[in-house]
Amino acid sequence: MGMWASLDAMWEMPAEKRIFGAVLLFSWTVYLWESFLAQRQRRIYKTTTHVPPELGQIMDSETFEKSRLYQLDKSTFSFWSGLYSEIEGTLILLFGGIPYLWRLSGRFCGYAGFGPEYEITQSLVFLLLATLFSALTGLPWSLYNTFVIEEKHGFNQQTLGFFMKDAVKKFIVTQCILLPVSSLLLYIIKIGGDYFFIYAWLFTLVVSLVLVTIYADYIAPLFDKFTPLPEGKLKQEIEVMAKSIDFPLTKVYVVE
Repeated sequence: MGMWASLDAMWEMPAEKRIFGAVLLFSWTVYLWESFLAQRQRRIYKTTTHVPPELGQIMDSETFEKSRLYQLDKSTFSFWSGLYSEIEGTLILLFGGIPYLWRLSGRFCGYAGFGPEYEITQSLVFLLLATLFSALTGLPWSLYNTFVIEEKHGFNQQTLGFFMKDAVKKFIVTQCILLPVSSLLLYIIKIGGDYFFIYAWLFTLVVSLVLVTIYADYIAPLFDKFTPLPEGKLKQEIEVMAKSIDFPLTKVYVVE
Protein backbone atom coordinates (compact mmCIF):
# COMPACT_ATOMS: atom_id res chain seq x y z
CA MET A 1 0.00 0.00 0.00
CA GLY A 2 2.80 2.37 0.92
CA MET A 3 4.64 1.80 -2.35
CA TRP A 4 1.53 2.43 -4.45
CA ALA A 5 0.76 5.54 -2.41
CA SER A 6 4.27 6.82 -3.08
CA LEU A 7 3.88 6.16 -6.81
CA ASP A 8 0.52 7.94 -6.86
CA ALA A 9 2.05 10.91 -5.05
CA MET A 10 4.89 10.96 -7.56
CA TRP A 11 2.51 11.06 -10.53
CA GLU A 12 0.57 13.89 -8.89
CA MET A 13 3.72 16.03 -8.83
CA PRO A 14 4.12 18.74 -11.48
CA ALA A 15 5.49 17.46 -14.79
CA GLU A 16 8.74 19.42 -14.49
CA LYS A 17 9.51 17.79 -11.12
CA ARG A 18 8.79 14.32 -12.49
CA ILE A 19 11.13 14.98 -15.43
CA PHE A 20 13.77 16.36 -13.07
CA GLY A 21 13.58 13.26 -10.88
CA ALA A 22 13.69 10.98 -13.92
CA VAL A 23 16.82 12.71 -15.22
CA LEU A 24 18.59 12.29 -11.88
CA LEU A 25 17.48 8.67 -11.59
CA PHE A 26 18.67 7.88 -15.12
CA SER A 27 22.01 9.61 -14.57
CA TRP A 28 22.75 7.72 -11.36
CA THR A 29 21.54 4.43 -12.84
CA VAL A 30 23.97 4.77 -15.75
CA TYR A 31 26.78 5.79 -13.39
CA LEU A 32 26.19 2.85 -11.03
CA TRP A 33 26.02 0.38 -13.92
CA GLU A 34 29.26 1.68 -15.43
CA SER A 35 30.89 1.61 -11.98
CA PHE A 36 29.80 -2.00 -11.55
CA LEU A 37 31.37 -2.96 -14.89
CA ALA A 38 34.55 -1.03 -14.02
CA GLN A 39 34.75 -2.79 -10.65
CA ARG A 40 34.54 -6.17 -12.36
CA GLN A 41 37.42 -5.16 -14.61
CA ARG A 42 39.37 -3.91 -11.60
CA ARG A 43 38.93 -7.31 -9.95
CA ILE A 44 40.58 -8.88 -12.99
CA TYR A 45 43.50 -6.46 -12.70
CA LYS A 46 43.97 -7.48 -9.05
CA THR A 47 43.63 -11.24 -9.44
CA THR A 48 45.44 -11.79 -12.75
CA THR A 49 49.02 -11.67 -11.50
CA HIS A 50 50.63 -13.84 -14.18
CA VAL A 51 50.82 -13.47 -17.94
CA PRO A 52 47.82 -15.25 -19.54
CA PRO A 53 48.76 -18.06 -21.95
CA GLU A 54 47.30 -16.06 -24.85
CA LEU A 55 49.90 -13.32 -24.27
CA GLY A 56 52.83 -15.53 -23.34
CA GLN A 57 54.49 -15.23 -26.74
CA ILE A 58 54.28 -11.45 -27.01
CA MET A 59 54.67 -10.13 -23.43
CA ASP A 60 57.12 -10.89 -20.64
CA SER A 61 56.25 -10.99 -16.93
CA GLU A 62 57.88 -7.64 -16.11
CA THR A 63 55.98 -5.76 -18.82
CA PHE A 64 52.72 -7.45 -17.82
CA GLU A 65 53.18 -6.54 -14.14
CA LYS A 66 53.92 -2.90 -14.99
CA SER A 67 50.83 -2.74 -17.17
CA ARG A 68 48.69 -4.39 -14.48
CA LEU A 69 49.76 -1.95 -11.76
CA TYR A 70 49.24 0.99 -14.10
CA GLN A 71 45.71 -0.13 -14.92
CA LEU A 72 44.97 -0.59 -11.21
CA ASP A 73 45.99 2.98 -10.48
CA LYS A 74 44.03 4.26 -13.48
CA SER A 75 40.90 2.38 -12.42
CA THR A 76 41.12 3.84 -8.90
CA PHE A 77 41.51 7.31 -10.35
CA SER A 78 38.58 6.76 -12.72
CA PHE A 79 36.36 5.67 -9.83
CA TRP A 80 37.00 8.74 -7.70
CA SER A 81 36.95 11.22 -10.57
CA GLY A 82 33.73 9.66 -11.89
CA LEU A 83 32.12 9.81 -8.45
CA TYR A 84 33.11 13.45 -8.07
CA SER A 85 31.72 14.27 -11.52
CA GLU A 86 28.40 12.58 -10.77
CA ILE A 87 28.03 14.31 -7.39
CA GLU A 88 29.00 17.66 -8.92
CA GLY A 89 26.41 17.29 -11.68
CA THR A 90 23.74 16.30 -9.16
CA LEU A 91 24.46 19.28 -6.91
CA ILE A 92 24.40 21.65 -9.89
CA LEU A 93 20.93 20.38 -10.80
CA LEU A 94 19.60 20.33 -7.23
CA PHE A 95 20.78 23.83 -6.35
CA GLY A 96 19.89 25.46 -9.66
CA GLY A 97 23.41 25.99 -10.93
CA ILE A 98 22.37 26.18 -14.57
CA PRO A 99 19.64 28.84 -14.07
CA TYR A 100 22.05 30.79 -11.87
CA LEU A 101 24.71 30.73 -14.57
CA TRP A 102 22.14 31.89 -17.12
CA ARG A 103 21.14 34.82 -14.92
CA LEU A 104 24.80 35.65 -14.33
CA SER A 105 25.36 35.64 -18.09
CA GLY A 106 22.46 38.05 -18.45
CA ARG A 107 23.99 40.40 -15.90
CA PHE A 108 27.32 40.39 -17.71
CA CYS A 109 25.53 41.14 -20.98
CA GLY A 110 23.65 43.95 -19.27
CA TYR A 111 26.91 45.51 -18.10
CA ALA A 112 28.04 45.52 -21.75
CA GLY A 113 24.79 47.13 -22.93
CA PHE A 114 23.07 43.98 -24.28
CA GLY A 115 19.49 43.55 -23.14
CA PRO A 116 17.35 40.38 -22.84
CA GLU A 117 16.57 40.51 -26.57
CA TYR A 118 20.19 39.49 -27.30
CA GLU A 119 19.62 35.87 -26.33
CA ILE A 120 22.32 34.56 -28.66
CA THR A 121 24.91 36.84 -27.04
CA GLN A 122 23.75 35.74 -23.60
CA SER A 123 23.95 32.10 -24.70
CA LEU A 124 27.56 32.56 -25.81
CA VAL A 125 28.48 34.15 -22.47
CA PHE A 126 26.73 31.24 -20.76
CA LEU A 127 28.77 28.72 -22.77
CA LEU A 128 31.98 30.59 -22.01
CA LEU A 129 31.28 30.57 -18.26
CA ALA A 130 30.16 26.92 -18.30
CA THR A 131 33.28 25.71 -20.11
CA LEU A 132 35.47 27.85 -17.84
CA PHE A 133 33.84 26.30 -14.77
CA SER A 134 34.31 22.82 -16.23
CA ALA A 135 37.97 23.51 -17.03
CA LEU A 136 38.71 24.84 -13.53
CA THR A 137 36.95 22.02 -11.66
CA GLY A 138 38.62 19.42 -13.87
CA LEU A 139 42.10 20.93 -13.53
CA PRO A 140 43.03 19.29 -10.18
CA TRP A 141 42.08 15.88 -11.56
CA SER A 142 44.14 16.43 -14.70
CA LEU A 143 47.11 17.55 -12.60
CA TYR A 144 46.88 14.48 -10.39
CA ASN A 145 46.53 12.15 -13.37
CA THR A 146 49.55 13.67 -15.14
CA PHE A 147 51.96 14.43 -12.30
CA VAL A 148 51.10 11.59 -9.90
CA ILE A 149 49.84 8.57 -11.83
CA GLU A 150 51.59 9.11 -15.17
CA GLU A 151 54.75 10.28 -13.38
CA LYS A 152 54.73 7.24 -11.10
CA HIS A 153 54.66 4.86 -14.06
CA GLY A 154 57.17 6.78 -16.17
CA PHE A 155 54.77 8.06 -18.83
CA ASN A 156 54.79 11.78 -18.05
CA GLN A 157 56.90 13.90 -20.40
CA GLN A 158 55.50 17.31 -19.37
CA THR A 159 56.66 20.02 -17.03
CA LEU A 160 54.11 21.94 -14.97
CA GLY A 161 54.68 25.04 -17.09
CA PHE A 162 54.11 23.16 -20.34
CA PHE A 163 51.00 21.51 -18.88
CA MET A 164 49.44 24.85 -17.90
CA LYS A 165 50.38 26.44 -21.22
CA ASP A 166 48.80 23.52 -23.07
CA ALA A 167 45.64 23.72 -20.93
CA VAL A 168 45.23 27.44 -21.66
CA LYS A 169 45.84 26.83 -25.36
CA LYS A 170 43.21 24.07 -25.44
CA PHE A 171 40.69 26.33 -23.73
CA ILE A 172 41.29 29.18 -26.18
CA VAL A 173 41.11 26.91 -29.24
CA THR A 174 37.92 25.34 -27.90
CA GLN A 175 36.30 28.76 -27.53
CA CYS A 176 37.43 29.81 -31.01
CA ILE A 177 35.54 26.83 -32.41
CA LEU A 178 32.66 26.50 -29.96
CA LEU A 179 31.44 30.10 -29.83
CA PRO A 180 31.16 30.82 -33.60
CA VAL A 181 29.61 27.41 -34.30
CA SER A 182 27.15 27.81 -31.41
CA SER A 183 26.15 31.31 -32.49
CA LEU A 184 25.38 30.10 -36.02
CA LEU A 185 23.48 27.09 -34.69
CA LEU A 186 21.38 29.27 -32.37
CA TYR A 187 20.66 31.66 -35.23
CA ILE A 188 19.51 28.75 -37.41
CA ILE A 189 17.22 27.57 -34.61
CA LYS A 190 15.88 31.09 -34.18
CA ILE A 191 14.95 31.60 -37.84
CA GLY A 192 14.35 27.97 -38.83
CA GLY A 193 10.64 27.87 -38.10
CA ASP A 194 8.88 24.51 -37.74
CA TYR A 195 11.68 22.65 -39.52
CA PHE A 196 14.57 24.16 -37.58
CA PHE A 197 15.72 20.72 -36.42
CA ILE A 198 16.40 19.64 -40.01
CA TYR A 199 18.47 22.76 -40.73
CA ALA A 200 20.27 22.38 -37.39
CA TRP A 201 21.07 18.74 -38.15
CA LEU A 202 22.43 19.60 -41.59
CA PHE A 203 24.54 22.39 -40.10
CA THR A 204 26.03 20.17 -37.39
CA LEU A 205 26.74 17.49 -40.00
CA VAL A 206 28.65 19.95 -42.18
CA VAL A 207 30.57 21.32 -39.18
CA SER A 208 31.50 17.79 -38.07
CA LEU A 209 32.80 16.90 -41.54
CA VAL A 210 34.80 20.13 -41.75
CA LEU A 211 36.37 19.59 -38.32
CA VAL A 212 37.30 15.99 -39.13
CA THR A 213 38.88 17.18 -42.38
CA ILE A 214 40.97 19.99 -40.91
CA TYR A 215 41.81 18.48 -37.51
CA ALA A 216 44.94 16.56 -38.46
CA ASP A 217 46.47 19.37 -40.53
CA TYR A 218 45.49 22.51 -38.61
CA ILE A 219 44.23 21.74 -35.08
CA ALA A 220 46.28 18.78 -33.81
CA PRO A 221 49.66 20.44 -34.64
CA LEU A 222 48.75 23.24 -32.21
CA PHE A 223 49.13 20.78 -29.32
CA ASP A 224 51.50 18.06 -30.52
CA LYS A 225 54.66 17.81 -32.59
CA PHE A 226 54.32 15.62 -35.69
CA THR A 227 57.55 14.13 -37.08
CA PRO A 228 57.61 11.91 -40.20
CA LEU A 229 58.46 8.32 -39.30
CA PRO A 230 62.00 7.58 -40.57
CA GLU A 231 62.58 4.95 -43.20
CA GLY A 232 63.09 1.54 -41.68
CA LYS A 233 61.55 -1.81 -40.82
CA LEU A 234 58.65 -0.34 -38.80
CA LYS A 235 57.56 1.99 -41.60
CA GLN A 236 57.85 -0.80 -44.17
CA GLU A 237 55.70 -3.12 -42.06
CA ILE A 238 53.07 -0.40 -41.62
CA GLU A 239 52.99 0.22 -45.37
CA VAL A 240 52.68 -3.52 -46.09
CA MET A 241 49.81 -3.85 -43.62
CA ALA A 242 48.04 -0.80 -45.08
CA LYS A 243 48.42 -2.18 -48.58
CA SER A 244 47.04 -5.58 -47.52
CA ILE A 245 43.73 -3.98 -46.50
CA ASP A 246 43.69 -1.37 -49.30
CA PHE A 247 44.09 1.51 -46.85
CA PRO A 248 45.10 4.73 -48.68
CA LEU A 249 48.20 5.41 -46.57
CA THR A 250 50.16 8.48 -47.64
CA LYS A 251 52.16 9.62 -44.60
CA VAL A 252 53.15 8.16 -41.23
CA TYR A 253 53.98 10.49 -38.33
CA VAL A 254 55.37 10.10 -34.82
CA VAL A 255 53.39 12.25 -32.37
CA GLU A 256 55.27 13.82 -29.47
